[in-house]
Amino acid sequence: MTYLSHLAIYIIYPLALTSSYSINIAKLEPANTSIYYKNEVIVIAKDSAKIAFKNKIVKASNDSLRIVTAYFEYGQYLHTIGDNEASLINLNIAIKLADQINNDKKTAEIGNYLANVYWQAGKYQSSTDTFIFAYQSAKRTNDSSQMAKVSMNLASNYNYLGDYDQAIKYALNALKIKETAKDWERICYHYVAMATIFKETNNIEKWDYYINKAYKLKDVEHCASFGDIAKIYNNLGSLSVRKGDNQKALAYFDSLLVLSKEVSFNKGISAALGNSSDIYKSLNQTQKALELLLESEQYFSDPYEIISNNNSKAELYSLLSQKKTALDLVLKNTTLNDLRFYSMEHEKTLSLLSQLSADLLDYKTAYKWNDSLRILENKLRDDKVRKGIEELETKYETEKKEQQIDLLTTENELKNQRIKAGFVIVIILIVIVLLILYILNIRNKQAELKQNNLRLQVLRTQMNPHFIFNALGSIQNYMLKNDARKASQYLSQFASLTRATLSYSTAESISLADEIGMLENYMALEKMRKQDKFDYSINYDENLDLDFIRIPPMLNQPFIENAIKHGFKHINKGGVLTINITDKKDWIEFIIEDNGEGFPKESPKGNHKSMAMSIFENRRKLIKQKYKKDFKFQILNLQDEYPSQTGVRITIYIPIIND
Repeated sequence: MTYLSHLAIYIIYPLALTSSYSINIAKLEPANTSIYYKNEVIVIAKDSAKIAFKNKIVKASNDSLRIVTAYFEYGQYLHTIGDNEASLINLNIAIKLADQINNDKKTAEIGNYLANVYWQAGKYQSSTDTFIFAYQSAKRTNDSSQMAKVSMNLASNYNYLGDYDQAIKYALNALKIKETAKDWERICYHYVAMATIFKETNNIEKWDYYINKAYKLKDVEHCASFGDIAKIYNNLGSLSVRKGDNQKALAYFDSLLVLSKEVSFNKGISAALGNSSDIYKSLNQTQKALELLLESEQYFSDPYEIISNNNSKAELYSLLSQKKTALDLVLKNTTLNDLRFYSMEHEKTLSLLSQLSADLLDYKTAYKWNDSLRILENKLRDDKVRKGIEELETKYETEKKEQQIDLLTTENELKNQRIKAGFVIVIILIVIVLLILYILNIRNKQAELKQNNLRLQVLRTQMNPHFIFNALGSIQNYMLKNDARKASQYLSQFASLTRATLSYSTAESISLADEIGMLENYMALEKMRKQDKFDYSINYDENLDLDFIRIPPMLNQPFIENAIKHGFKHINKGGVLTINITDKKDWIEFIIEDNGEGFPKESPKGNHKSMAMSIFENRRKLIKQKYKKDFKFQILNLQDEYPSQTGVRITIYIPIIND
């Protein structure tokens, strides 16, 4: 099969790995229009970025770690814009400096990245050597995540270079590190990588075992990325084909196609189409198979897809009796240096070249390709290699089982001691629980008493005698001036406010509509008392459900009182007091803002707290204790942030306490 296990190969392709298992290389494609102008802009932007990175290196000259980081970041940037040679120079400087200052964590991180850039540049031995160096640094940090990551990257290198003994050794090592540390993040990545190595050596049983382990954990949080899940479905489809269940395989590939299209994952789309094409070919639906292959070509992004697609199309053209076209496609593969890294496709290419040459009566060439095929097959199917891989994997599984047996033995020895100690612990726990219940009961009674005392304090401070006498005096003045209408109006508001205060001061909660009504009455009376020195407004969304939202009562009044009493103390007119009310889901936001004098610099806010503010603080703590809901408030002297403005802005988040 041409595309079978297509994505399983991608998962360990080193060019796709970085510190988080993947390097995302930005590809900027200029539009057809204004192409020269845009290219010029891109060049200028790149030059500016390079200057900025170089300046960062110069500025970091007195700090070794900053210098390392600056060179590393510059190397990463150069790699993303495709300048691999310059990237390698800066990354090598970074890793040498990190090694000199004995910063193993940074050395491992840079080494992992540098090794991938080496691989992309075609320097495979340098890549492998750098991974080994990075792994040794990671070991000294005891960072299990970094050790596992570098070890699996190293396994990927060996797998593509055909050194399967080393590949399975480092892959098992990575898996052991993850499982021992109980680090399940991206564990599916490691299981799929293991499955890929066994697939390469045609060990179907182990391939099936590891890919199904990944499948069981794919939906567990943090165990798999989207790419991992896509590769799991692709492998399951490939295995179903190997087992002769084409319908099941098509179902897996359809799932892969749908998932990949949802997130525009081109590799997943091309793999699903190519694998489905192979199945339709086996069902003798040659034209349908060819259509799927041609559709998949628009999603290609790496050499493997081209090689695999050429082989698949060649098989289909051969079935359609277009032997010469088929041969030309397969010959293209032999011109690609990457062919040697894909053992299954390499094997298929040689097989097709031998078969097609014979079909075209070129027997000499056919024998030549057949000899090359046998050499490759012997390497891939070497019993010694397979046995060595299986022995390493079996040894690892045996070690795990022995560890489990040791743990069980230890647990049995401790079991009797635990039973004896259990009775004592249960008795102690019962005593502790009873003691806790007793203490909680006392605290609840104390909290209730404290809350009742605070309610009385709120009642006394909210309607203080000074305010009452001043309000009544102002109403009396209107009566003496024979302005009975205004006197009656304010007297009614005063009575309503007094009645509301007496009622609400003992209530656990009131509706937002009642809170707004009380604030309006209070500010109207204060405006009358201050002889219209200020105007006020209360703003809120018309869709706000005032009658059904309940909040603790009278928490805003102390701030409004301070704004009027202190903010407008020395002004005769033009004062503005605004209250904005907004629904914040679990809180109601009150923003109280005035244009008064604000806080003078010589007497900053916070130096003095009124009795009302102290009671507010205590009520806030009680509400947090009782309802497990905190609310915050912020006081801003506007002139501190906006020099041209005066006044104070207070923001309060009051929790909604509906049942």
